[in-house]
Amino acid sequence: MQNDNKTALLGIIAVLALVVCIALWYIHAPKQSNDNKNTLGAPTTQVTQKTKSNHVFWDGLDRKVSAVKYNTDETGTGITNVDVFNADINSDGLMDKITKTHHENATAHFWDEYKIELNNNGIWQNITPKGLRTTQGAECALQKIKFVFSPVFQVIKISRPWTDSWATPSMATKTVYELKNGKLQAVSTQKLKSVCDVTELFTE
Repeated sequence: MQNDNKTALLGIIAVLALVVCIALWYIHAPKQSNDNKNTLGAPTTQVTQKTKSNHVFWDGLDRKVSAVKYNTDETGTGITNVDVFNADINSDGLMDKITKTHHENATAHFWDEYKIELNNNGIWQNITPKGLRTTQGAECALQKIKFVFSPVFQVIKISRPWTDSWATPSMATKTVYELKNGKLQAVSTQKLKSVCDVTELFTE
């Protein structure tokens, strides 16, 4: 009789131990499930921040009418692209043109040169301001150009001087050009702030 009682007691203890194990598993299981949901389901805030795309600079030119490609010389230096864009800059009903020429010099540095011409009944008048080109280094851009066509035609140049190195920040200046009496003239000049890459100072 004592052996039967002992066997029954051991059985009860075994059942209680099993219940406790199941309860502990149940308590921890939802937490693990939620962790997996964060990892495999909707991205967490940290993942969203890492994958957020940065603004890509655009010079405002989008009506390309021709594009010619060239090969550089044996050292990798020379003109690689010449693109022509049409726009009625002076609102006279005739399409004027902007030519963008891309230069490589076999290093991480390159530049784009712009030429702006008005169409005077088939005669092209060059109205390009002096020094209308970009200056692009491996680390930072020292000068960038952006074209605006509405509500009025503007050319925006943001530049900064080179100092100790390409990556050394310096004070940037914003110059805005507008068409006055058939010529592109600087209508405003503004000091901005010290930066490495002037690209970040352009806004939509």
